[in-house]
Amino acid sequence: MSYKNASSFADTWKDILQIIGVSVALAIFLYGCSSATSFPTATIQPGIPLPTASLESVPPVPETMWRKTESPLFPANWPPTSETVWVRYTFAYGSNPAHLIDGNYVTNPLSKTEWRAGGISTTIVLSNDMTQAAVQGVLALDSQTRIILENEKQVSAYCLRMTELPNPNMPETKEMLVYYHVWFKYNGAFLDLIRNNHAGFIDWVVLNE
Repeated sequence: MSYKNASSFADTWKDILQIIGVSVALAIFLYGCSSATSFPTATIQPGIPLPTASLESVPPVPETMWRKTESPLFPANWPPTSETVWVRYTFAYGSNPAHLIDGNYVTNPLSKTEWRAGGISTTIVLSNDMTQAAVQGVLALDSQTRIILENEKQVSAYCLRMTELPNPNMPETKEMLVYYHVWFKYNGAFLDLIRNNHAGFIDWVVLNE
């Protein structure tokens, strides 16, 4: 190869290398400009935990606390006769201050005990469903009210001896009326649940207040 040809070959490679170098430099410059003008991306700061949903942060829903109680005797028919069946119900009050502050839930009758002539009694289970059927407001019991409600045994014994419409002016009848008036006052929600079965007796008690 002549000196002239070698020199021309070297100049050609020099031009090619310069073009490559300029192209690489231009690409780097454009990439840098693109990166500088792009939108910022979200980053997680060290030491700052992200909020997460946790079941432990949700307070448990309190359950309703139920307590069984009994009603006084109610006659199946009124006025009473020697064959009248007297009925005592069991039901329950439920308390749950998280949902009901100034009252109690009331269930339907859970069972009933029937007294027939001769003192024979039979208990019938009506339901095991401890759920709300009504709501009863809460009233404080004063000492006089407590004394009246403690007469339940004497009042029940008097009721079971009835064979005709009692005289409201008799001492035992007065005592019975006072007892039922007080019980009605504190248990009106349950009274409404059984009213259809004992309407005659309930109305008589209310009228003789």
